[in-house]
Amino acid sequence: MSKAESAPRVKGQVGPRALLVIGIGIAAVAVGAMAATITLVALDGGSGGSTPAVDASTRSSTPEPSALATPRGTTVTATTPSPAASSSGSPTPIVTPDPGTGGDQPTGPLPATQGDMAENVNLTPAMAELRDELSEKISNYENTVGIDVGFAVTDLQTGETMSIGGNVIHKTGCVINLFGLFAAVDAFQSGAATPSGLEYSIKKGIGGSYPPEVKNFLEAIYGYYPDGVQRARELMSQWGLKVGYYDHIPYYGGSDSPPPNILTPLEVNSVLTRLWDDQLFDEQWTNYTIAVLRDSYSYVNYILQKYLPYSATVGHKIGYYWDYDGWVNNDVGI
Repeated sequence: MSKAESAPRVKGQVGPRALLVIGIGIAAVAVGAMAATITLVALDGGSGGSTPAVDASTRSSTPEPSALATPRGTTVTATTPSPAASSSGSPTPIVTPDPGTGGDQPTGPLPATQGDMAENVNLTPAMAELRDELSEKISNYENTVGIDVGFAVTDLQTGETMSIGGNVIHKTGCVINLFGLFAAVDAFQSGAATPSGLEYSIKKGIGGSYPPEVKNFLEAIYGYYPDGVQRARELMSQWGLKVGYYDHIPYYGGSDSPPPNILTPLEVNSVLTRLWDDQLFDEQWTNYTIAVLRDSYSYVNYILQKYLPYSATVGHKIGYYWDYDGWVNNDVGI
């Protein structure tokens, strides 16, 4: 059993609120909602930008707590956990990203489609206030910078979901490799493969957002990495994603301008909510998956984590790269 599998899980309320935050192209916004005050940053480049609004010079150099030493609880992105949920382990070593981290090759244009999930149904006054505040800030940001923004938040205690542009499709960068991880975990759970011997590739590929190692672990598990991508597509379909599509592992698109990998905030939101609720994998492998998402290198923790308290427990997957139509910067997580 790998180290990540042994991470304990504690369900129940931890901290003032439990939120699942999905960002597919999130603009810099400050959010005050319910009992928690949060600030979330990520970006999705449109035709108006030629450089990312968050670059290495703005990233925090504070090492993040080790995800493997943090129990799974309802502490999630955008809420401050109780001391019992904070990490007691040593921080992940600070390393610099390898070339190609987080990114993708330039891809073709986005298809003319969008999701059809219901948005902002029966919002409580607090969540409606959050939506209105974010909507104004995002509108002002889009008008100023010329970017495309999508955003979704779920309260894991109540199941309430708020979104802005939640059905809009976005290019993903390495966020799409979240589903490569899911394809690996599917094989682990079935007994067709084991994470033993793949710890580095999974840590680097997911926690370091490095596509070559995603290719390596899918190759090791499935024998031929495109078969791993195909299994990820099958799982996406089984889990109800109608629009999101895993065309290729970033940088392995098979042509100079492959079709883009695409996701919508609400579809990813739905999948991560189901992950949290043990609806994708059994308890053991849900714990493993969340532990992997929490065990990220410090250099990828500059979007959702940047403006959260140091004690916040975050499991996430980023993706960023420059494409012909502008910068793509995303973060999704719990």
